[in-house]
Amino acid sequence: MQYFQFAPERVYVFNVRAPFRSMWILGWLALAAGPIVVALPAGDSVPTPGKIVPKVLCAAHPEQSYALYLPSAYTTQKRWPIIYIFDPSARGMVPTQIIKDAAEQYGYILATSNNSKNGPLRPGLEAASAMWDDTHARLSIDHQRVYLAGFSGGARLASRIAQTCKCAHGVFLNGAGFGVDSPPTRDGAFPVFLTTGFLDFNYNELVRLDGQLSSLGVPHFLHRFDGSHEWAPVAVWPEALGWMTLQAMKDRRAPRDDAFVAAEQQRFTASSKDLEKSGNLFYAAAAYRQAAEAFDGLVPIDALQERATELEKNPWYRTDAKRERDDLTTQSSLETEILRVTGGLRDFVGDRAQLQQQASQLIADLRNRCLHEKREEKKRALERARRGIFASMIETGEPLIDQKRFSVAQAYLELAVNARPEIPWPHLSLARCFLIMGKKPEALESLQRAKEAGLKAQDLADLETEIPEFAALAVDPGFQKLVEGKQPSRIEAP
Repeated sequence: MQYFQFAPERVYVFNVRAPFRSMWILGWLALAAGPIVVALPAGDSVPTPGKIVPKVLCAAHPEQSYALYLPSAYTTQKRWPIIYIFDPSARGMVPTQIIKDAAEQYGYILATSNNSKNGPLRPGLEAASAMWDDTHARLSIDHQRVYLAGFSGGARLASRIAQTCKCAHGVFLNGAGFGVDSPPTRDGAFPVFLTTGFLDFNYNELVRLDGQLSSLGVPHFLHRFDGSHEWAPVAVWPEALGWMTLQAMKDRRAPRDDAFVAAEQQRFTASSKDLEKSGNLFYAAAAYRQAAEAFDGLVPIDALQERATELEKNPWYRTDAKRERDDLTTQSSLETEILRVTGGLRDFVGDRAQLQQQASQLIADLRNRCLHEKREEKKRALERARRGIFASMIETGEPLIDQKRFSVAQAYLELAVNARPEIPWPHLSLARCFLIMGKKPEALESLQRAKEAGLKAQDLADLETEIPEFAALAVDPGFQKLVEGKQPSRIEAP
């Protein structure tokens, strides 16, 4: 199938700002999150509408599967829009569950790969191709309304496919934008719905992309939400699917529905008013402008444009706009300062201790500033910088383990721990590194810290079987003490 036949096998679908190259911990956590489910067999069978099927096997490639949701009104008597979804760690159920309610409301099919994840481009393309072929064989799909969605590295994969296949009529990009080697262009443009959390370390990137798409004249919408580097929450998706449906009506790929347009205009206007009431006039004016663009050509938009203009004349608008620019600069400057130091660790000749100590002190200072900052917007910028440094350290350190550069990997992972000691992930990565280096006491200490950061005893116990390096701890008394009180495994037999 020609849509996904690309040549480069070692092109990566992410860059340093789109973690994470090694997803072994996230993959393990996803596996531990619930029971194994029985898969829908490969073939032409169609699942019951209105229910998520966690695992549909692809007929031509049964090693590939996807989570599937059909709206409860689904029938083969009409064709339906579809969204192909890509999670950075192959968690098909996660985004499907998040988007399901909006898909039910707006009548979209959801198909989320259980195989596609961060890494080389080719496996992601193979997963997309298999999912495409299987859904087109099984389902009644509207070929004029095919969409792609992704989060983090999955967003970069979704945008790359849309750019290359010319088969997508819009993309939903969560927590990341286009790849650095495939920026958006005016030619062959498609509508783009962007989402980013206020604490997402890629926040700067999405804000810049918003401006870039505006300059290119590409239809787009940016939704900020209270959250970090994650899929947009359930409440955002009605707006996202409503906006994309409006684009289809404007492009005459969907029949015009005046009642639908009126209802959406009321909802978008109310959302803009809510932002205005929240006090940030910069965000509110942008929301009115985006709403006006969404409905331009469908209904009169004078009231939306006039309200945006009124807000932009308010002195507080200029204050809020300046604060946003300053906060973006703060995040970028802090990350640049620390990364300038840590960048030398990889190829430094001699004792890295002094360089690591310098970086560690800078990170500790940043963490302390995050802790004591009282101004909400400034605290967000500091937190984004801290989380961005963590992402850079973890995604630099973990591949170095596979390259057998263990001492350098240890240095980066210790900095990751310094950046975010409150979560288990960096402690687990460092423990793995220590085990490979034969430093069992240090590994156990890192596991103790992971437990203190919230990892449950059962999750620690599962490390023995889920991650090969931890099998060496199976009979270790220190490790057995850590896993005391574990509960029966949540992973059930099929």
